[in-house]
Amino acid sequence: MESRRSSASQDILVLGIGNPLMGDDGAGIRLVERLAEADLPPYVRVEEAGLPGWGLPSFFEGQSSVILVDAVLMGAKPGSWRRFTPEEMQIVLEDEALSLHQPDLACGLALSEALEMLPEKLVLYGIEPCDTSPGAELSPEVSACLSEVLESILNELEKKTA
Repeated sequence: MESRRSSASQDILVLGIGNPLMGDDGAGIRLVERLAEADLPPYVRVEEAGLPGWGLPSFFEGQSSVILVDAVLMGAKPGSWRRFTPEEMQIVLEDEALSLHQPDLACGLALSEALEMLPEKLVLYGIEPCDTSPGAELSPEVSACLSEVLESILNELEKKTA
């Protein structure tokens, strides 16, 4: 996935994706809620995108650096997580992983790329869900990993290397 934006804002957007009423599908939303309570640098903005699908490019508009957080089926142990670069994202989202949304994250990223709206710096934190049945609670496995993912994102934000 190639990013093409060069005159965008130097701020970093952390975007939580998911449905908080469908169990672990809300992991991205729950994480950015916790992140919003942290003492963040002034160049960091946190937003909940819900299920943006084809609307994902509108979140990227004017952004040079974006961190996405979403539940992603990677075939890994529930509650495990991984940080993906754009190159890794393209391979994983198209070939081996499935976002839980239709149109999914891969569709939104593909549209963003086609519209030349990908940020210069783009990272995805994918969290393997355990239970995506209706309900507002995260599974114990996913709840247990959020602090570690949050710490990793905070470290990344401090370095301003999203």
